Amino acid sequence: MAYGSGFPARQSKALPKLQTSWRLPTAIVAIIAAGMTLLLGKLAFFSLIELKGLDLLFTLRGTLPPPHQIVIVAIDETSMAEIKHQWPWPRSLHAQLIRQLHKAGAKVIGIDILFAEPSEPTEDQALTDALRETGNSILVSALAVENDPLYRYTLRIDPLPAFRDVAAVGNPLIRIDADGIVRRTRILAPDMPSFALQIVRHYLKDSATTQKTALELQRFSRKFLLQDVLINYPGPPKTVKTISYYQALDYERLLPPGFFTGKIVLIGRALEAIPEPQRLSGDTFLTPFSWKMQEPAAGVEIQANIISNLLEGHFVNELSGASQWILLLSLSSAASLILVRFRPLTGFITMLALAGLSFAAALLVFTQTSVWLPVISGILALILVYGGHLLVRIHRAEQERRRLLEDINLDLESKIAERTQELSLTHQELSQRHQQLETAYQELTRTQEQLIQSEKMASIGLLVAGVAHELNNPTSYVHSNLEFIEEYAENLASIVKVCTESGNFADQQNQSNAAHVETLLQTLRELIGSCKEGTERIKKIVLDLRVFSRTDDLGLMATDLHEGLESTLNLLAKEYRDRIVIHREYGDLPRVECYPGQINQVFMNALQNAAQAIPNRGEIWIKTIVDGGRVNISIRDNGVGIAESNLARIFDPFFTTKPVGSGTGLGLSISYGIIERHGGKMQVHSKVNEGTTLTIELPVRHS
Repeated sequence: MAYGSGFPARQSKALPKLQTSWRLPTAIVAIIAAGMTLLLGKLAFFSLIELKGLDLLFTLRGTLPPPHQIVIVAIDETSMAEIKHQWPWPRSLHAQLIRQLHKAGAKVIGIDILFAEPSEPTEDQALTDALRETGNSILVSALAVENDPLYRYTLRIDPLPAFRDVAAVGNPLIRIDADGIVRRTRILAPDMPSFALQIVRHYLKDSATTQKTALELQRFSRKFLLQDVLINYPGPPKTVKTISYYQALDYERLLPPGFFTGKIVLIGRALEAIPEPQRLSGDTFLTPFSWKMQEPAAGVEIQANIISNLLEGHFVNELSGASQWILLLSLSSAASLILVRFRPLTGFITMLALAGLSFAAALLVFTQTSVWLPVISGILALILVYGGHLLVRIHRAEQERRRLLEDINLDLESKIAERTQELSLTHQELSQRHQQLETAYQELTRTQEQLIQSEKMASIGLLVAGVAHELNNPTSYVHSNLEFIEEYAENLASIVKVCTESGNFADQQNQSNAAHVETLLQTLRELIGSCKEGTERIKKIVLDLRVFSRTDDLGLMATDLHEGLESTLNLLAKEYRDRIVIHREYGDLPRVECYPGQINQVFMNALQNAAQAIPNRGEIWIKTIVDGGRVNISIRDNGVGIAESNLARIFDPFFTTKPVGSGTGLGLSISYGIIERHGGKMQVHSKVNEGTTLTIELPVRHS
């Protein structure tokens, strides 16, 4: 309902102004809602809520296949028990593992253990020799941050120089958000590449089989690598393939052949208990899946996910500020155009439906393309749009009330002044003036009655479409319930018949009662049949009213015709079920610019006519093709067909070949007019007892 409707018009010239006055507030509400949403999105609290929305998208998307080229060698409780040595382990043991993995064919070995402090010289030398011999190991460094009210000091902690000389070094470079969850990483720092980037570089080095992955990696610009990016987690903790440390030491006996061949192997801690009192975190972090799984992920597994994202070129993409503004403004504008026409309660229900659709669309986009659409911001924009329209409606109502009061006061003042002047001019003509006042009063009364009658007629015209819609729902309930009543009546008749045949009504009195029940059941069948026929006629009248009053307020849209055909078939499922077989021969159609509501009405009329043309069982073929700048939709049935003498009149209004009471003859006439307004063509070819083919031709671009 447009703003200003519902108030009596002071004069007929004001009506067009009231009908068009909603356009400006609609645009203003949409712009303000989008702007306020962007401003609120800058607040830390709201940003955290938006991140929780991202966690929900991860959870609803589910688990993706784990990266096949990455294996984690976990320092876990089982390995602690098998190796029987307190942490930290001798570095010669790590050297032995590195040699074993190199021997097993591991392409890159990433060691997520910081070797910053010297150990026994022989132990350090053993690890140095292993790193030099293999030449494919990456070590990890760390950043220590000291925050002070006056300064912030960051210290980089590197492995021992002897280790740095024989192996590449990278930093984990992960960022922990305010809620303690790791969602972002940085691939490249100004002074050092990340641990994941170093591993990917070595993995892609001199590899002909990873050319495609290398090309994908090249698409990341230096600007992209230097900024925080969202990690695309494939699933909850322990999604990446993981084995224990002790299994890798004895891989020939405990693991299948070729387990490490050509793989990236990451070594790191994955302990549920904390082996070091000074490391309170235990090298575990919360991820977007932790709120549901109630467990953190090991730091080495987070690095495995980052490596997988780099290899596949598949991080979670965020919208830029301009893109977010365009998206929110589009959503706010569409919601504003829809909500402006509804009353508050209906608008609230519509707003909830739009919020659900927005969330479903964001989940679909995230699942298919890994693009993160701001779910919470979209819902907030819808709430702001709804609230804005409520305020505008209240403001307009108050303005209208004030204008009406001012007009009434001015009119009364004018009349009082005129009457006072007349009384002051001649007191002698009081009786004559009294008669004139009586006459004027009678004329005013008649005029008022005429205005009231005119207003009633106008209201009836405006309510026709609404009444048609409101009649359809209760009629549907009555019609549906009549089918159940008929079914139960038949079941009751069957029970009575069984009782009669079984001899339960052997005596004369019971036989008389059974005959009386049979008469009642027959009368009940006739009443149900009459009621069903009445509801069918009401539904048909309502449908015709809705067809004639149908509009497409959203304007032209690029529409998927296959989607419209499928939705129409779903609506006609009861007509087709267990009786008609549908054959679909869909071509690769582009999106067609049209009014989708009108085109769907054409499909409804065509498919319903095809179904009604088949008396018992039959088949319907739906074929779509594209021919240059036009598309063709063919609907063919093997029904009774149409006589050649009737084909020339098939599109005439009120012409029908159906029995009386089965149709109004408006379906094809309305459909023909819709297709012509779209710049298309509609043709019918039919032969009696062979079937009918209806061909619809539409331009892809509406001119």
